[in-house]
Amino acid sequence: MNIQQALQRHDIILTEASIIESLRRSGQVTLHPHLENALLIYDTSGKEALRTLYRRYLEIARKHDVPMIVCTPTWRANEERLSKSCITDNVNGDAVSYLEDIRATWGTWSSNIFIGGLIGCKNDAYTPEEGLSINEARSFHSWQIDKLSEAGVDFLLGATLPALPEATGIAMAMSETLLPYIISFVINRQSTILDGTSLELAVQSIDAACSRPPLGYMINCAYPSFLEAASLTQPVLSRIIGYQANASSFDHCELDGAKTLRTNPVSEWGDLMVSLNKRYGIKILGGCCGTNHEHLEYIVRKINALSPP
Repeated sequence: MNIQQALQRHDIILTEASIIESLRRSGQVTLHPHLENALLIYDTSGKEALRTLYRRYLEIARKHDVPMIVCTPTWRANEERLSKSCITDNVNGDAVSYLEDIRATWGTWSSNIFIGGLIGCKNDAYTPEEGLSINEARSFHSWQIDKLSEAGVDFLLGATLPALPEATGIAMAMSETLLPYIISFVINRQSTILDGTSLELAVQSIDAACSRPPLGYMINCAYPSFLEAASLTQPVLSRIIGYQANASSFDHCELDGAKTLRTNPVSEWGDLMVSLNKRYGIKILGGCCGTNHEHLEYIVRKINALSPP
């Protein structure tokens, strides 16, 4: 079963809750100032901290027998950042191998685990004016996309994208591979990408620009109520296949750099996520900033309870 088949066969696919923020707040590891969690795969305590998070999320999926997406810890492992940090290891390829080793420990159920090759925007995910142009993005991100593709990920994911031009360039570079790929936007409470582009225009523009359009689109790093799904046309809504939501309904400017963890009740968050799944068919569900295993457990339990046998 591949990721496309999983989307066709299952009503829900879990993906991770928070990774980077959970590691940062744990006090167990030190994240790299430019590469975040990418280098933890080379450190004994770092590898174990990462493995513990992945295992906790995977155990929920296995218990409820739903497929699970795990993504490489490569959100910031682009060529420029690696070079400036004087890192010569094949970080992207090694990250894929690290997840493949974790997947192999799940025996026959490992066929339900899909590895996504993760990349982020070049600059700040909350500052769309720092985004690259289409051509700049296509050139800048191709190196990392190629590294992840060569390492054998199941699909590619461009995440926390705040501006349409850079997202378009990433999509065009990904379309040149043989892999399925997903583009994931950061949106505000007006349900537009942070640069002000509507989701309608973003989806239509990228689909038209790419010789091989994305498998679908996701939203991440935004509270689930920020998506005004009822306002979208059905052709565009059908292209929204996933949501990885923040635990807090505060705006991004209020959350960025906050010293204390801000979260809404798990049940409130979870009921909104379940509604996106049941009312609008959004299948890939997970958590971003402020979420943990309790958030994943809540949504998968409730969706399974509401689903016919």
